Amino acid sequence: MKLNCIYLFLFLISINSTFAQGSFEEEPEEKEVETVDVHDRFRNWVLIDNNTFIDSVAIDTTLAGFHVDNLSFKESFSNTSTGNIGSPFTSNLLSNQESFNEFIFVSNIKYLLNQPEDIVWFNTKTPFSELTYRNGQPARRKEENFSAFFSTNVTKDFNFGAEYNTLSTQGMYNAQNVDVRNFKFFTSYVGEKYAIHSAFLYNKALHLESGGLLNADHEYITNPNPGNGDFSQPEEIPVEYLDAYNRVQNYNFFLSHSYNIGSITINKPASEELDSLGNVIKDDSFEPISVPVSTIYHTLNASTYRRSYNIDDLTNKYNDAGEIPIYDSIYINPYETMDSTTYTKLSNVFQIKFNEEANSLLRFGLRAYIGNDIKMYMMPDVPIEDEDDNGDPVYTYQYQKETLVTSYFGGQVFKNLGDNFWWNADGRLYFQGYKAGDIHVSGEINSLYRVFKDTAGIYAKGYLDLRTPEFFEENYYSNHFIWNENFKQEKTINLEAGINIPTRRMKLSWQSKTMTDYIYWDQNAMPEQTTDVISAFQISLNKDFTAGPFHSNNKLAYQYSSNQELYPVPDFAAFTSNYLNFYLAKRVLQFQVGVDVRYHTAFYAKAYMPATGQFYLQSDQKIGNYPFMDFFINMHLKRANFYFKLDHFNESFMDQNYFVSKGYPYQPMRIKYGITWRFYD
Repeated sequence: MKLNCIYLFLFLISINSTFAQGSFEEEPEEKEVETVDVHDRFRNWVLIDNNTFIDSVAIDTTLAGFHVDNLSFKESFSNTSTGNIGSPFTSNLLSNQESFNEFIFVSNIKYLLNQPEDIVWFNTKTPFSELTYRNGQPARRKEENFSAFFSTNVTKDFNFGAEYNTLSTQGMYNAQNVDVRNFKFFTSYVGEKYAIHSAFLYNKALHLESGGLLNADHEYITNPNPGNGDFSQPEEIPVEYLDAYNRVQNYNFFLSHSYNIGSITINKPASEELDSLGNVIKDDSFEPISVPVSTIYHTLNASTYRRSYNIDDLTNKYNDAGEIPIYDSIYINPYETMDSTTYTKLSNVFQIKFNEEANSLLRFGLRAYIGNDIKMYMMPDVPIEDEDDNGDPVYTYQYQKETLVTSYFGGQVFKNLGDNFWWNADGRLYFQGYKAGDIHVSGEINSLYRVFKDTAGIYAKGYLDLRTPEFFEENYYSNHFIWNENFKQEKTINLEAGINIPTRRMKLSWQSKTMTDYIYWDQNAMPEQTTDVISAFQISLNKDFTAGPFHSNNKLAYQYSSNQELYPVPDFAAFTSNYLNFYLAKRVLQFQVGVDVRYHTAFYAKAYMPATGQFYLQSDQKIGNYPFMDFFINMHLKRANFYFKLDHFNESFMDQNYFVSKGYPYQPMRIKYGITWRFYD
């Protein structure tokens, strides 16, 4: 099976290589025809470098990839998850694994929660709105996703907008329901002297937690027979829990404003246009513009998370030995589980930036900042046990609270201007509070040059991180887990370098990570720390081919870990999307018809613990060596995109080993479709 999967990938890649070596020349993918010039109607940007730099971004109007409705695959093309859309996941790729998350219980569903750093800000000449609807069949296990977006300018410089999103799915297996709601309201004003960006965000996520197949028995899927139950529908397969669930609520208020000091006049190209690859085309004429010498910033971010894990009735789960599935211990209440944790953070950052345009001698910019974080935690404590009038036990829940404060300062030097070479370096030192002594140093260089008929560049980036463990990594009390640790500072060195050739749609990169005093979740789903030095690296190749109407987008990754027991990764992971792109009705209607394939070699992928929302080590079951295939049809007509998809269609003719973590199979084949409609007035 493993060789067959590798042969399949080599065959798909060899097909597009054969086409590419024929009479067709590689050319950039042709963008679909828009009925309006979206770049003339509005501009968009994100805030980077700690909200001090406005980085322009383009609205994604391309049709390629529109059918990818699982947000986890937009984050990473190879994942370990619990199988359903909107479910917790952790990436199998070193390049997509976050080192830590402050509120650890939501780290694996963070991609479902809107955050200030994810906001795309707008400035529009006319109102802009977008409606999206996606659906998954069959009707008895329906999956629906609806989102609505609106943005408009009140004045030339003042914009506001709002977005609402809902994702609801039952999943194909029992007790797999997901219900996610997101709302955000944002405003921005960018004037000559003063600028302000503010937003209110609300997130709610409800996940039923089945605990996986009964006894994590994979034969319910791989070898169904009368002995273990010959089930006609996936939802009939038994699971561990029917009444367990995780609920997360999050409120977030964000405010970042700035004031420009002084001004200097510089010459700027009179007009700048983008070529087909997104590169700036400049003419030879210039016009004088005024830019600030320096800018002062203040950013306020207040957020609160509340998470609860509940099992409504434990009494019917005990076996003859007095044990319940999954959990070895009960510390608070033997009749039900009601674990509730709260995390609140108030952050203030003050900054000053000296713009590089004003530094005519050295031609780089400077930024200095100082910040303070106040973090408040709440978790269960030993309850008060009493009896009711019938003599039955009654538990009064108690909670313990903790407040931690820390302060830091730092600086950055940067060069963002120029046509060919850019760089930056940033350093942060925590000097007060529970994180005193923590250090984060990062740097990046990037280049882009003309090489014969191509445009190519090399880049390198990396960081050194010395991190004090978060409160909940060391302290927790609940119905099924208790820990009280005193971990050392975790140390990580991450390095990445590569070559990027946009004219050939190719990127080759190498990334390594070295960890000392690494914190992980052991085979008992408890936090643990090792003194071993763990090293891992990843070599990645992204290459897109085009030969006439045939397109092939490919991502390959080879990985190595010096300690697969503590830091498991698959040796090889790949994604390929192969499709035909063509037009009908005088190029008014665009079609894409093709197949996506995702694959990784077998390895001891982490298991999932519902009570804490963590993926933890296991050595019982290897996961992988199975290709997931999706057949899709994408269409574009005027301002609307449509798709139809047979998700995991190869389930109908390949072996049934389609597990994505221990005890959690992927969804069987299902029909999906969706539409997005944009309005520019």
